[in-house]
Amino acid sequence: MLIKPMDQERFWILFSKKLANEATVSELKEYEDLIQENPEWQYAIQNIEDLWKFKPKEDYMQAEDAYMLHLNRMKEKGIILDDGQSEIPVIGHSKRKIKWYWVAASLVGLVVLFSVTSMLLKESVKKPLARQVNEITTRLGSKSKVELPDGSTVWLNAGSKLTYKEDFGKEIREVSLSGEGFFDVTKMKDKPFIIHTSSIDIKVLGTVFNVMAYPEDKRTETSLIRGRVEVTIRSRPNDKIILSPNEKLVVENDKIIEDGRRKIAKEPIETPVTTSSLVSVDKLKYSPIDSTLAEIEWIKNRLVFRDESFDDLAVQMERWYAVSIEIKDKELEEKRLTGIFDLETVDEALEALKISVPFKYEHNGNSIIIHR
Repeated sequence: MLIKPMDQERFWILFSKKLANEATVSELKEYEDLIQENPEWQYAIQNIEDLWKFKPKEDYMQAEDAYMLHLNRMKEKGIILDDGQSEIPVIGHSKRKIKWYWVAASLVGLVVLFSVTSMLLKESVKKPLARQVNEITTRLGSKSKVELPDGSTVWLNAGSKLTYKEDFGKEIREVSLSGEGFFDVTKMKDKPFIIHTSSIDIKVLGTVFNVMAYPEDKRTETSLIRGRVEVTIRSRPNDKIILSPNEKLVVENDKIIEDGRRKIAKEPIETPVTTSSLVSVDKLKYSPIDSTLAEIEWIKNRLVFRDESFDDLAVQMERWYAVSIEIKDKELEEKRLTGIFDLETVDEALEALKISVPFKYEHNGNSIIIHR
């Protein structure tokens, strides 16, 4: 598809109005149609929306200067806005106009930060877009939320990656996940939503569920909260497992071994499940104390662990706190632990664990060594 410069400018105008909560119903419909036609814009939009929430208020005159410069550049490219949008509101105008104008001016800086404008203008003079892959990643110690072009929402846990093709949703809804994601999928009967991981494929219509599929972990888990999913284990493609609400599928993966223990890989590792891998379906267990579900509490920034080995918990803490943890004692690795980390720092979390399992540790930079 050839992206027209006018479509780009109109899109940013509509985007500004949406952020300012001043878009009409018809403008919001036009905005959604442009996203549907150009799904490759989605990731940039998500980043700008996230940054917008934390952007400090700027001086009014600076915003006006930025907006005037942007209009002049548009005119130099032969782009003239004919719907009155190019008029500069003055101090005596309505509060509504000033607010929308300030948003539009401020967006100029945000767009430059992500080089979105230059990217879109380049595409407008190139040959039609080739099929490309959009990639969303989260660093260790962080999480992110993204809305896909079909309206489905995905929360990504630390150290995760979600990829999908730029034509997502036009004929098929298909993504690949490495790591952990919580999915709230928009229902489309004629377009199933398919998730590929290194060991399983998941097919849904419209539902809410969590997938934990870190390639380096011992297990791949699919936890269904609402709806219905069909899971295919890659090593056994003829076996399809249907999950009902409040069920969890657990597939025991091959382990990644390095120097005697599992390590978090710097790059995703493709480790197909062998035919001897164990598969089980269990009921999800809600806490009798506060009705929490350990599998999804991470989206509320709570690390919940129940009867986990210290070794497995250490791997989760490495992602959660963006640190490297090495346990020097085999017996310590096998100790079972239960608890919740909420706002604790990594040192506060370790001190809390010491109450249940006595140990010593050295914390040097991002490296933590645990021993007797």
